[in-house]
Amino acid sequence: MSSRLGSYAEWQLAQVSTPRSVLADVVRRAVGSELVRADRILEGYSNEVYRVRCAAGQDLVVRILRFDDDITLAASAGEARAIELARAAGVPAPEILLLDTVEVGGREFPVMVQRAAVGRPLGEVIDRLSAQQLRDVLIELGELIARLNEVPVDHESDGPTAMAAALAHRQAERGQVLAAGFSASEFDQLIELLSEYVRDVPAEPWVLCHGDLSCKHIFVTGEGRDGSIVRVSGIIDFGDWKAGAPVHDLAVLRVHEPQLDLAPLLAGYGAPAGYTYRRLLDLHTLMILVGSLAFCVNEADHDGIARSAHQLRMLVRDLAN
Repeated sequence: MSSRLGSYAEWQLAQVSTPRSVLADVVRRAVGSELVRADRILEGYSNEVYRVRCAAGQDLVVRILRFDDDITLAASAGEARAIELARAAGVPAPEILLLDTVEVGGREFPVMVQRAAVGRPLGEVIDRLSAQQLRDVLIELGELIARLNEVPVDHESDGPTAMAAALAHRQAERGQVLAAGFSASEFDQLIELLSEYVRDVPAEPWVLCHGDLSCKHIFVTGEGRDGSIVRVSGIIDFGDWKAGAPVHDLAVLRVHEPQLDLAPLLAGYGAPAGYTYRRLLDLHTLMILVGSLAFCVNEADHDGIARSAHQLRMLVRDLAN
């Protein structure tokens, strides 16, 4: 867990926690077993999350939707539907054991109980993987993202319209970008590049996107010791799922994990070779990265500001060349 929780996470921790008796009742409803241990996981923004151990030896994850703009059961059901679509496509998304509501602090909130993913987050073992093991994992991950992005999803607007709305949000974040150390002319260059993207974005069908891919949401089995085989065993936390462009998940992963080698990911994904696709991906990444930088400024996350600003400058340099 990061030593810096951030203002929003600190606000979450100040809220009333779910009583153990409520968690125990949820576990009984989900699997018919008694709760032995419950540990709160301080990750994520929309859910209060617990990893629990049952008397029957099962490990579960209890996610209570408490901190989003939409905390209705319909919103949680939408996430559950995205998870089931992903599982049907062959993606190792969590098995859902219960979708219901609980009362916390006098209010009703949606609760989802999932079977815990097998293995450990990629971020915890990545430093122990050999170059070949990491390459194999990234190729497999690219294949799984491709499966996810092959699932068609209806949406009320088309790609160009949605990207135009995203551009308007980026334009409104001028103050945050300048506060991060960019000049007015640099911001204008960013907007010019993004305007090019909106103008030329292909009208592709909307697909299912995880929306928040990172090494903490990707689980693997095997830890790189003795040349063992390391495989992707789980992709968790579909709370930010969306109907989006086929490049969206790859772009989000690049923003969260800039250290990952893009080549094996694209090879596994089956991305078209050549300049056109790579520029499309770079511009979509730029769109997300500007928003990420603005978020870090709003949260006074100085490490995040420095990291995002560096990524942004490198990406703009590459696009300009």
